[in-house]
Amino acid sequence: MTTDEIDNPPAYWGRLWASGRRYSPLTDAETALLAQYTGPGRGRLALDIGCGDGALTRHLAHLGYEVTGLDCTPVAPALAEPTAGPVQYCCADIEATQPPPLPQRAFALITARLLFAFIKDKPSFLDRVRSLLGFGGVFWLVTPMADRLPPEHASIGITRLDEELLTSRWGTVRATDLGTLRCYALRAWSADDTETRGHG
Repeated sequence: MTTDEIDNPPAYWGRLWASGRRYSPLTDAETALLAQYTGPGRGRLALDIGCGDGALTRHLAHLGYEVTGLDCTPVAPALAEPTAGPVQYCCADIEATQPPPLPQRAFALITARLLFAFIKDKPSFLDRVRSLLGFGGVFWLVTPMADRLPPEHASIGITRLDEELLTSRWGTVRATDLGTLRCYALRAWSADDTETRGHG
């Protein structure tokens, strides 16, 4: 599978979720980093893009966020376990011409896990994310790095050029490696300095 083969994302991902396919589970190391960089929710608004079966969405609710899980196919959120707390799901494609019909537009936190490599128009995606973040908001992105994967799986990771695009135009950038994954905390409208750590 390559990203170019996904011509119809809702149908493609819907078939995989319906067939029982599951993806890299959320780990304690990731959730610890997320808590370190974003802090408790305290009722603030969060958006989980590409929420899948809602594992990260539910975790954000556990942290105290009022969270919306967004996915292009209704199949994945339908698999989500019930959770106590302010969680809702929205079926829409973040890359559609029209913005997704979200209940609010000023999110304190936006997350995207294992998604960025599959975004076809990455500049437009990042512009949309920035438009949805509130003042001082954080974009939390987790992705495999292509150069740390076997060649046959490199298409599910991002390249160094993708990384340059991802990390430009943010006030502060924090990056930490967890094996083949890299976790980014990108904060808008903050200090001018850019710091990265954990690269190797």
